[in-house]
Amino acid sequence: MDFYKQYPSGLRLVAKRLEHLYTVTVGVFVDVGSVKEDASNNGYSHFIEHLLFKGTSKRTSLQISEAIDDIGASINAYTSKDNTCFYTKSVSTDLELCLDVLSDMYFNAAFPQEELDRERGVVLEEINMCDDTPDDVCSDLVSKALFWEQSLGQTILGNPQNIKYCDRHSIKKFKEKYYIPTSTVISVCGKFDFDLLDKLIEQYFENNCGKEQLTVEAEPDVKYASKTLSSVKSINQSHVQFAWGGFPFNSPQSAANSMLASILGGGMTSRLHQSVREKNGLAYTVYAYPSAYLKAGSFEIYVGMSPENGVKTCSLIKQEIDKIINDGVTETELMRAKIQAVNSLYMAAENPMTLMRLYGRSLLKYGDKFSIEKDVERYERVTLSEINSIARDVLSKPNAASYVGPDEYMSQLLPMLAF
Repeated sequence: MDFYKQYPSGLRLVAKRLEHLYTVTVGVFVDVGSVKEDASNNGYSHFIEHLLFKGTSKRTSLQISEAIDDIGASINAYTSKDNTCFYTKSVSTDLELCLDVLSDMYFNAAFPQEELDRERGVVLEEINMCDDTPDDVCSDLVSKALFWEQSLGQTILGNPQNIKYCDRHSIKKFKEKYYIPTSTVISVCGKFDFDLLDKLIEQYFENNCGKEQLTVEAEPDVKYASKTLSSVKSINQSHVQFAWGGFPFNSPQSAANSMLASILGGGMTSRLHQSVREKNGLAYTVYAYPSAYLKAGSFEIYVGMSPENGVKTCSLIKQEIDKIINDGVTETELMRAKIQAVNSLYMAAENPMTLMRLYGRSLLKYGDKFSIEKDVERYERVTLSEINSIARDVLSKPNAASYVGPDEYMSQLLPMLAF
């Protein structure tokens, strides 16, 4: 059973009750990520996510951890390009304590200078770790190339110089701007009593919110670019990623775009997997996937291969793209993609953590309550002519691309990356 409530402050609650569980998962979603940042504060959203765990006016960092560990629960967080979420999972009888801790972090994060300086080093190490992971670098570069000089093209972890030199005042000011009730959704999934949950949200969240509904900052409009960016690294593989402008999450075309990615580079029967890996043995990993945001989306292809195989591999990828543009997908492929998409939704419904995220992000970003039935209907409605039209529309446009790998192979491969 689904529940929804909006409180006078603008805070919203969405809850999915699953009576067969012993546990409850609670997520606090805030409408801030790298898309709301500029060059001077890129990385602040992610840094604040870390700092929420580093002490409040009521609890030290250790006391936050002890409160959760003492009841055998778990607590964690993540930051994406368009939202931040921190969450707990516990047995249902410990729901109140989890809401107490989460609300304390949300309202009372103190950003102690000693903890801030210590965590600064942790985040800088996380950035270094990402920089040592070539497929992550490739992904960040292609995003920058597609959303050139726009906030959506910035990395989530941010500019290391921003993290290194930011001060406590600027961090607090950034949090105060975005951590407001109208930009916050609490998503709950599992076993709970809704009347009790409602009272606990009132007690720990709503009663601490101001009564004035502050304005939510809108995301900027997006334009697609077709840059090619590269990073030379002395590694054993070449990593290549292609990206085209796609569709926003709530676009009527997003379901077809998602299934097109599945047909081209989803499972083991996908065209790229069969062509690049199975028939030619050129790569261990090759796949396609869509990304969708409030005002934009993308269609992306990634491949990692031995440098000497780069030209042949990219030629095969281009051939498959040309085939799907010119000849379209088959009825069999469309049927398989529909089954995969629909059954993936049903499998997601068995995971309360996944459901918590789906319900929370849908309400936060699109003002809409997530519905498996509605999403199933979106996939079922896709026709062969629609998906073929989208394939021509998306893949015929100029693409962005990225390359990460050895210098000696880059010059021969870069000219092939623009289709």
